[in-house]
Amino acid sequence: MPRVKLPLKLLYLDIETTPLKGTFWNLWPKYIPLNQMQEPTYILCWGAQWHGDREVIFSSVKADGRENMIRRMHALLEEADAVCHYNGKAFDMKHLNREFALYGLNPPSHYSQVDLLSEVKKNFKLPSNKLDYVCRYFGLGGKVKHAGIELWYGCMEGNERDWKIMERYNKQDVKLLPKLYRFMRPWIKDHPNVGLYIKDPLKPTCPKCASTKLHKKGTQHNTKKASYDRYTCLSCGEPCRSRFQSAKTSANVLVRSQ
Repeated sequence: MPRVKLPLKLLYLDIETTPLKGTFWNLWPKYIPLNQMQEPTYILCWGAQWHGDREVIFSSVKADGRENMIRRMHALLEEADAVCHYNGKAFDMKHLNREFALYGLNPPSHYSQVDLLSEVKKNFKLPSNKLDYVCRYFGLGGKVKHAGIELWYGCMEGNERDWKIMERYNKQDVKLLPKLYRFMRPWIKDHPNVGLYIKDPLKPTCPKCASTKLHKKGTQHNTKKASYDRYTCLSCGEPCRSRFQSAKTSANVLVRSQ
């Protein structure tokens, strides 16, 4: 399917964090008391990419320092209309918010979120929902292989070779997101309506990809009194309908079919 440039600024992002450091009495603790934690987790590095761009931006505590690394991400989020991630609502964004608050930064301007992990869980029953498995299953590529937690230890110790692997690993995770996003887009029910970002469009536009290449598919009847024109987007496959009742089909903003 042809790609259409989105009228909103969509940012893909992925972060890597350090493990907590602590002491414990055995290898199977049910609970580690807070006073046995020696160092809390912090963001080690992040990768980000604007939709439609080839460049993957990378920042780390080694290259930029911790505070400057966090401020760079905050600046990107200030520009973004929407953010796409994998398990980002429960993980990435909460870690970022903690670091923003730590350095006295206000919450970034409002942005919508597209969490691809949530969408995979909602729509498919797979043996594993891990990013690597999901992408390989659908033929979208895979993550960079590495030695495991030893890679994180090496980066925390400043090992140059480990940092090169970490950068490649983090960037590859970001590169997988646009591929999975395009694949998942027709299945995402709560996607931001990109048609609202177009000023005075001349034609009806797809609410997900802004394409005007739509195929009309009859009428959708929601109640005894209301009916809407139905469409299918020929660019991304999104099923959608007119925002207003059929008598007002000149309206050019569409919404997803319910």
